[in-house]
Amino acid sequence: MTALEIAKLYFDLSNKSDFDGIAKLLTGATIYSSQNTGDYLGKDDILTMQKKFHGKFSSLVWHVNAVEEMGAGTVVFDYDFKGEMQGGKKVESSGLEYITVSSDKISRIEIRNKSKNV
Repeated sequence: MTALEIAKLYFDLSNKSDFDGIAKLLTGATIYSSQNTGDYLGKDDILTMQKKFHGKFSSLVWHVNAVEEMGAGTVVFDYDFKGEMQGGKKVESSGLEYITVSSDKISRIEIRNKSKNV
């Protein structure tokens, strides 16, 4: 798979909250950095955070507005996030997510907000 295909698969799996599928794309050395949730190192820490984050919502979806390959295995997604929390509160944000792939695995995920409401 190409870096673009792996990055798109990651987004698809995230929208399905498919943590088993996501786990197959990460390694013990994958770095995750987000203005919203913090910094995490390795598949186990990243999945623990993602399960907790997804668990706050009764529904959530990332809509991809644009995708661009930046070279060197890095793909950037311009996205809008919409979710409804377990208590009914609606949450929306927009951001840029940079996914770097090397050796057919995600080595880095970096999320930067365009607007913040999470």
